[in-house]
Amino acid sequence: MIVRTSEFAGHEVNFGKIRLDYNYQGTFLKMDSVNIHPGQELMEEDKIKFNLTFKEASLTGFRWVDFLFYNSIKLDSAYIADVVLETVTPDLEEMTDNMGQENGNQGENYKKISINHFRINKASFENRDSETDSTRLLINDLFIFADGFSLSDQDLESQEALFSVNSIEGYLAEVELHVNDYINVVEANDLSFNTTEQKLSIEKAAFKNKLLKYSYINRFEKETNWMEFNNARLEISGMDFQSYFREGKIAADNVQLDHLELEVFRDKRKVEDTTKRPKMIHDIIKGLPKSIWLKSINFENTTITYQERPDTKAPSSGKIFFDQVNGEILGFTNYAEKLSLNDTLSIKAKGRLMGEGQIDMQADYLINDKEGKFLLEGTVGQMNLTSLNNMIMPATRVALKQGRLDNLYFNIVANDIEGTGDVIARYSDLQIEILDKDYKRNKNVFRDIGAFIANKLVIRTHNPQKSGDLQKGEVYFQRAEHKFIFHYWWNLVLSGLKSTITGDTEQDMREKQTN
Repeated sequence: MIVRTSEFAGHEVNFGKIRLDYNYQGTFLKMDSVNIHPGQELMEEDKIKFNLTFKEASLTGFRWVDFLFYNSIKLDSAYIADVVLETVTPDLEEMTDNMGQENGNQGENYKKISINHFRINKASFENRDSETDSTRLLINDLFIFADGFSLSDQDLESQEALFSVNSIEGYLAEVELHVNDYINVVEANDLSFNTTEQKLSIEKAAFKNKLLKYSYINRFEKETNWMEFNNARLEISGMDFQSYFREGKIAADNVQLDHLELEVFRDKRKVEDTTKRPKMIHDIIKGLPKSIWLKSINFENTTITYQERPDTKAPSSGKIFFDQVNGEILGFTNYAEKLSLNDTLSIKAKGRLMGEGQIDMQADYLINDKEGKFLLEGTVGQMNLTSLNNMIMPATRVALKQGRLDNLYFNIVANDIEGTGDVIARYSDLQIEILDKDYKRNKNVFRDIGAFIANKLVIRTHNPQKSGDLQKGEVYFQRAEHKFIFHYWWNLVLSGLKSTITGDTEQDMREKQTN
């Protein structure tokens, strides 16, 4: 009876002590030291294999009528303690595709399994790939309290439904999900959820790379990102668990994300994959595999670091970072009815650039706009411009010898194709120098400046100038379709900075990008 479900046929069951009783409520069953393991005929086959052990299981109110006449299991309560489940399975997508197909004499799924009160006291689970023996999923110390639980054969066949439950509360100490051929792992520690309180929280979440930066990227022929994030704390409130359990929809009032530390690394010496077409934000949201509605997403004390090894002889990588980043995202949804009322996804953020310049920015994306229109506006406060050398020098052999930014303002309108707008940068004492081929300061290098700058270049050392004339920079940049959104954002603002310094107009920049 225990292994009757078709996908688990072929396993053997061993029991320790068994106590069986019966009254008007149904059968009472208590088992100690139970072990379920693959039978001999399964050992060589590429099928589901699992080892299940638990120290104690108590089942009360078992209904024989439902079992014998309706092919269902109905219980008043179930209690399981100290569970350890280890499974070895083929490819999960292939296994899902095969579920529900005829399997000869291997058994028939139950019509329904229902339990009024369900308790799990400490369970651990590990799933491994049958071909590589690599861990896919690991769960340690899971505790669950559920009432009104039901799992039907329709739930098993449905692409959206999981199960039905009146209320469920749980906690697990650790969970790991291994992805990308098992060289990346998503980790969560101290995860808890409660349907009555409509809350889910993770005290510490991370996405880790099992390989070091160059070891990872050298596995790929073309450019790819090495990425990690650590120390994130997540709390979701006002979550509609029932919509998720029954329809696969994700809906919540608020998502709070704190202390995220994101690091991205890219090696530009690898061949760039120009065939990639990373989706813009409006396409990403509309293409999400599940329906989602998050009224607000708040993030606090976030750090974002981007490193890039340029395709030059620079002795080190370029680096840019933002810290103390706080902000919110409003209107994150792909619900058609929500978007028909308001299709603006608003992103607001404040933080520091390179530990100095205070940033205050807002991006508004029009999700229903076919060309992906968005508005980008913000300011950057005072900072020493030489702090940007970490980012500029490795890729360009240009150094900011001195200079101070008083403030910068940008206002940009863009879409999937191109962006225009204004940048106003107030700065003083700007001095630029060209480094030699060894990235050293060398006075003789100025005679070779023509090798680096094709046209005559006039650098404004002050803005506004001593005469009081304030140069406003014009924005123009054509999106590189194979690059990610942050590359597009940065180059839109950068085009305005170049225009401020060189005096290029929007038309000049259009002609340069076209030619």
